[in-house]
Amino acid sequence: MENFTTIFKILFLLLLVPLAAAPQGRLYEGPDDPAGDISAVRIGLLNGNRVIMPFENTSTLGRGLASISSRWPNNYQGTQMTDNITVMIGSEVYIHQDTIPITDLDRVAALAAEGQIDTLFFLQGNDPGRNDHNYDHTIDWAMYPVPGYFNETQDFLAQSNKPDSWPPDGWPSRGSQRKWPGEWNGRFGRGVKYADLETYYVANDAQDMENIVQRNDPEERLITEGPRYLPRPGRYIGDVNPNVTVQKGYPWGGLGLRVALRCYQWNNPEARDMIFMEYEVSNISDYDLPTSGFGLFVDGAVGGEHSPDGDVGYYNKETDMAYAWDYDGVGVGGLIPGVMGLAFLESPGKPYDNVDNDDDGLLDEKRDNPAGELIGPTEGVSDLEKFLNFYHLKMEDLHYHFAGDEDQDWDDGVDLNGNGTYAVQDIFGKWKMERGEYAGDDVGLDGVGPGDLNYNGPDEGECNHRPDFREGLGCEPDFAATDVSESDMLGLTSFNVFDWYRWTGNNWQLKDDKNTWGLMKSTEFRIIAQDLNSVYFIFSSAVFPFYKGRTERVSMGMLFAYESLANLNSEDHSAPNLNNLKEIAQVIYERDYRFAQAPL
Repeated sequence: MENFTTIFKILFLLLLVPLAAAPQGRLYEGPDDPAGDISAVRIGLLNGNRVIMPFENTSTLGRGLASISSRWPNNYQGTQMTDNITVMIGSEVYIHQDTIPITDLDRVAALAAEGQIDTLFFLQGNDPGRNDHNYDHTIDWAMYPVPGYFNETQDFLAQSNKPDSWPPDGWPSRGSQRKWPGEWNGRFGRGVKYADLETYYVANDAQDMENIVQRNDPEERLITEGPRYLPRPGRYIGDVNPNVTVQKGYPWGGLGLRVALRCYQWNNPEARDMIFMEYEVSNISDYDLPTSGFGLFVDGAVGGEHSPDGDVGYYNKETDMAYAWDYDGVGVGGLIPGVMGLAFLESPGKPYDNVDNDDDGLLDEKRDNPAGELIGPTEGVSDLEKFLNFYHLKMEDLHYHFAGDEDQDWDDGVDLNGNGTYAVQDIFGKWKMERGEYAGDDVGLDGVGPGDLNYNGPDEGECNHRPDFREGLGCEPDFAATDVSESDMLGLTSFNVFDWYRWTGNNWQLKDDKNTWGLMKSTEFRIIAQDLNSVYFIFSSAVFPFYKGRTERVSMGMLFAYESLANLNSEDHSAPNLNNLKEIAQVIYERDYRFAQAPL
């Protein structure tokens, strides 16, 4: 009996080990999207301020189906600024015995030492002409847009200024549910439009068959011998959308990534030379991705010249920014081009390493955590001096707060009469704030509270005196998904500038998964272009673990300014105007884009 008890205890402890070792992964609770499809490709045009930027919903800016090129400024003095900007999401997948993914890096190392691990390299995005493809080159194995996030009877993707571009039945939310028909799916809530122009789309990598279908096989049969990877076993292209037009019936491919992109423009004088881009990258696969990274590939064309472009590029590690300019300062038609910068405003985070990666006095902040318990003013702060300095606070500003509101900025409401609501309906059915009461951020999951024009009564979470977030449904202001400070960011970790010859000669294109991913995770900052032909650069934030069910939020600022050519071509390649613009963009972003606005 004693031996049986001992064995039972050992078995019980063994069951606890994986739970304690890997609690980070979870069930994805967002929309159950169909596989992306080439038939869903649409174009858009960002023209809400002094920057014109065409794009399509494949994760590419600056080119695609649109005939117009990028331009800044948007007047007779403006020139083209870029050919193409492509998102790149890289990862390594470790396979044991050809079919078994191993996600624990210690076990990977042990098995690799025994020669029992195959490593598959992935680089996900969509760069037309530079993607992996099927046998007869008829299908790019790339990221494609998801139906359901735009009006499929129209030729353009969803934009805030075009109500006829929105999906008529509402927006996908959780599972097969939809929400907010007839209203804009704003980042900050139902119908909320902070920007003069906002765009939104979703894409995924389901159509990437590079480690599922046999190479050089005219019949395109599945791999049955050798290492292969199914990120979502039992899921198939066409099982949600039977009208999919390509590769119907094939297993769900790629890494199992869902990418949602929002772009914003304001014509406010502070922001009229900027585009803000917010990527939400979700791991909807069945597996953790322990070695991952996020980056951008930029095909420059500052000034609109081609062959050669005459572009050069540099970086600023302190501001997490890369930038490009025309070497001789003369563009097409003799016009003087400006400088284009791309900067991380929010990079991927490492919220499980017990390290203060962004040096803000907090450890392992997260943007998808629940409210948790109410804790004391200094609880959860690892370095009080850093915390106060980073968030511009004084000791008297600190207060009791919920553990999930790490930066203590969620603002509770005041319900004077304790009736569980901040608003009442008058005799005409209109909602009005109760006298002397204040909703603060406690407005519920739809992000809309009393006093907003489209308020139609209390919703889930409103007036419960705690911050609320439910993936797919919504989030209250200043918390989790809507609070940019609640992330332990990596920042810019590598930057490489090169010319066309080195780009092609070193196989650094999107289809060259292993080589290009190696460049992204190298942590090197290099200028390796020796002439002034076409210039490209890749910059990234890596490496971080990407756990199943989690969402990484990455925000970029695309910035434009005029600079002194002498400063740009000097030894330190200084760009003071652009750096100042980056500081302004960071403040705007961290204040949740809250500009002064005229009264409604």
